[in-house]
Amino acid sequence: MSAKPLSNSKPDWSRLIGDSLKHHGVWHTYAKLLEARSAYPGDLSLRGYVEIVRNTIVRDFLAHPKGMQAVPKLSAEFMSNFDRFNLNAQEGYLVSLIDGRLDVSKLILLSPFDPFNTVFILAKLQAERAITVPQ
Repeated sequence: MSAKPLSNSKPDWSRLIGDSLKHHGVWHTYAKLLEARSAYPGDLSLRGYVEIVRNTIVRDFLAHPKGMQAVPKLSAEFMSNFDRFNLNAQEGYLVSLIDGRLDVSKLILLSPFDPFNTVFILAKLQAERAITVPQ
């Protein structure tokens, strides 16, 4: 998905995003959408697509067989090489709450962030292999 600004034309976001999702997956598409936002800061349809992809990420995370009762754990990779992970403040705070006993619903209650962002951050941590969510 390479969208280059051309004079006044806008990219066909629906086609570009659909192709990117099909060929590269949700996280790659999300990263490309964030890049595109800097090239098209006023494009409201692009902002909408970013939110659609974020919703897809959260929905996929919650599709875990245990759903909100799933218990995230810090990954062995994170425990042995945590400085490799470039966590922002929100991610670091959520990681500090993960003790291998609290399920997603309890993490949402303890998190100072809204529930959607809390789950999105958990999904991001899982995608980056900082946490695992065992079945």
